[in-house]
Amino acid sequence: MAHVLVVDDDPLFREVAAEILLQAGHTVDHAGNGLDAQRIEARPDLAVVDMLMPGRDGIETIGDLRARWPDVKLIAVSAGRRGLSPGLLLRTAVAMGADATLAKPVQPEALRDLVGQLLG
Repeated sequence: MAHVLVVDDDPLFREVAAEILLQAGHTVDHAGNGLDAQRIEARPDLAVVDMLMPGRDGIETIGDLRARWPDVKLIAVSAGRRGLSPGLLLRTAVAMGADATLAKPVQPEALRDLVGQLLG
């Protein structure tokens, strides 16, 4: 199927997202933040990117991925944090080039369906 990159500083989210995507037949790479994502050599077809991460946040990571692989599909995810609503963060992600968004907690079927839609 497709190669998917999951970039999130929450190891549990990475593990659960990877399992959902693997069950859907995709191959998965993962990174704990945007800096780790820069080290991924294999071009993903789609990336799931958390908005709030240490080192390099989601906005920077989306920019990096778009510059490196302009046609990669991007899903931004966020639960928000102290005064930053998920809605604001996710709208910003779309303005910066994300193709779609999901608010955390992400439902497995929502992730699976959205990945399928974006990959056509």
